[in-house]
Amino acid sequence: MKHLRRLLSLALCLALLVCAAPATVPAKAAGAVFPDVDEGIWYAKYINQVQESFPDIIFNGIRDKETGVVCFYPNREVKRGEFLKMVICAAGATGLILYTTDRSREGIHWAWEYYTIALEENLLVPNILGSENHDDSDPDKVAVDTALFPCTIAALEQPITRYEMAVILSNLCANTLMEKAVIVSDAWEHITDWDDIGDDYTTAVEQAYGKGLLVGYDDGTFRGEVVLSRAQAATVIERLLWDGDRVSPDWAEEQPQEVETPVMSGRPAGFVSFAEWLQQGHIDAWGNLDAEARIAIFGNANKTYFASAAEAAPYMESVTVPIWVVDKWGTKQSSTVTLTVHKLVAQEIRLIFQQIYEDPEQFPIYAGWNIGGARFSDRMRHAWGMAIDVNALYNAECNFKSGWLRVTCGYGWQPMGVTSWAGREIGAYLGTMSGASVYSISPTGSVVKAFADYGWGWGGSGSNVVGVGNGWSGGKSYDFMHFSVLPSGG
Repeated sequence: MKHLRRLLSLALCLALLVCAAPATVPAKAAGAVFPDVDEGIWYAKYINQVQESFPDIIFNGIRDKETGVVCFYPNREVKRGEFLKMVICAAGATGLILYTTDRSREGIHWAWEYYTIALEENLLVPNILGSENHDDSDPDKVAVDTALFPCTIAALEQPITRYEMAVILSNLCANTLMEKAVIVSDAWEHITDWDDIGDDYTTAVEQAYGKGLLVGYDDGTFRGEVVLSRAQAATVIERLLWDGDRVSPDWAEEQPQEVETPVMSGRPAGFVSFAEWLQQGHIDAWGNLDAEARIAIFGNANKTYFASAAEAAPYMESVTVPIWVVDKWGTKQSSTVTLTVHKLVAQEIRLIFQQIYEDPEQFPIYAGWNIGGARFSDRMRHAWGMAIDVNALYNAECNFKSGWLRVTCGYGWQPMGVTSWAGREIGAYLGTMSGASVYSISPTGSVVKAFADYGWGWGGSGSNVVGVGNGWSGGKSYDFMHFSVLPSGG
């Protein structure tokens, strides 16, 4: 896989990179470095700190055509290409990412190499786990481009919005810096325009706030559609580099480093999972619940889903489980992740992930946090708190209803060592991936087995209706990332 090959190559090149840039962020220095940045103004310390520590590496001043004086122009809008350059160079200057620019090669835009690196590091992927594009009920929808914006002159010259900035920063923290996600509680109570934030951006905004990269406006709004100024860009870049300057809100906390309540290995004697209970006559082949199940799940025999996180909150539980992650050098390391699920399935989720963790396969979770639990952008099992998405980028939701592969979420799917699946050569599912991936879920691997052992189904089976041949889709629709309390994984 191209991403992993780049991670492995980083180890070989790190020594050269350290010679070119400091391995750690240097101590702060005071004083103005641009004549149009007054020391007393709120953004001065951020601009000065970055420019003094990394002169002309991350920020470039703009020379006035009349006076010849180089100024910062803090109120000027930041274009997408400019912000990508700032972010990539910030990570590169501190040894967090390997980047090289070759001006002898022609590109469609001066920032095309930064864009390419951002794609390879998965910085331009919106909130794929909570995306409106991920709709289990419509497998034949039009495929979507997973990038925030294309690599065109017009796109890269557009001012970047605060939404796009939040996505890039959140992805950089998770995918490049390998930071664990923070646990955010009731964000809608603290960000006053929360209801206006689209599902593609909710996780990114939550994480950017929770990590102290953003603080919002004085009235509590985020204003994601507003374009970013150079002063604002300097502020978030400085906080990205000096995490000691981040101030996390009191409604966010770091994920625990250890599993709070270690689970005993193996299935407890007499344990019946909620998925298994449902399948004892409480749910039909189409996923319809009986009254007893609806009362148990929603507290109301007339409800069939939770419409919002606020409505679901009393029924949900945060579960911390052990996982394996792959670090920047391709080495597997033990970690944990916290996800939100319905209280009724919390214990079986702990047992399932404990079983995956203890399996010799040591299946890795991408970036240490790419697991989706409860979300409320549709009416399906995620809106029950009873579905899990694993490694969404490398386990596509896709279909063959038009006769060819249409990827509707993620890049594609190709597990290591698998040659065919459901009557097709495995390459038919590759999508835009460059090769087999350790993050793709094998049909015979530990992940599918662990979920199945507790009655959970896998969307990669190609069947979304229990007992109906190869599914209502005729084996044409797959959701390889998706597990649910339905035996079909629907």
